[in-house]
Amino acid sequence: MSHSLVEISFTHWIELRELYVGQKKLSCGYNTIQCFIEWKAQNKEVDINIFSLDGDWQRDGTFVGLIYAPLNYVFINTLSADQQRLLTALNTLKFDKPYMILAYQERLMPTVEQHFIDSGFRREDFKPHGVAWHNIEQEKALQFAADAPADFTLRRLERKHAGLVDSLWPHREPGSVAFVELLITYNESVGIFDSAGNLVAWCLILPMGALGLLQVLDTHKRLGLGNLAVRYLSKLIAAKGFEVTAPVVFQNVASRSLFAKLGFKPIGNAYFVVVPERS
Repeated sequence: MSHSLVEISFTHWIELRELYVGQKKLSCGYNTIQCFIEWKAQNKEVDINIFSLDGDWQRDGTFVGLIYAPLNYVFINTLSADQQRLLTALNTLKFDKPYMILAYQERLMPTVEQHFIDSGFRREDFKPHGVAWHNIEQEKALQFAADAPADFTLRRLERKHAGLVDSLWPHREPGSVAFVELLITYNESVGIFDSAGNLVAWCLILPMGALGLLQVLDTHKRLGLGNLAVRYLSKLIAAKGFEVTAPVVFQNVASRSLFAKLGFKPIGNAYFVVVPERS
């Protein structure tokens, strides 16, 4: 039997989101769909889509979301314990260049690995990168003090800042500056600027609705600016009524300590993997 990916109309995205109301704190669920909704509401021409397998998304919420950029970004989930429909959906996805599957939950690991193998690659080459998925209760985030210290100002980033942000992002890929530009354009963000107007620290919101790309210039470390950026953006997200989450790379001890001190708690793991170009 042949299968196809059928685009889910934007008019149904809220219904799809509500299927994941019980997974508001988890990666690639409610907040991801909400983020897609906000992007499309701002610009109906933005190059993002959500697909279902054979047009049947209401049965179990199985979806494949796509953000098109120099490196295509893929977001997946299903509410079914049986992940065969999700695997079929992934295997129906056809790209002629590499793509990255972002922040999929640990329970989906066997499906993503099988998709990697079904795409013609060796099991031993399947090397996902893991993050600890953190969450803080909205009530706690709303209590954060987020005032700028003397000689610093806080404001939303602009597209002109994308180059600097991307250049210091440890996980940048060729062309990822375009991805950063999308985040700055459509999501909330915070930049911390010194008295001369220079950008010295920042934090963005990822398409999963989570905090990300947190960075402080070496010249301004140990001033609490990273802590401030997280508090500011966390409070903003919570004030909009959404769960505050953040992925932190397992090996990044400094970031894990920062989030722990602020009251974030790890609630699971998520993974990222690049599926290479088929030969």
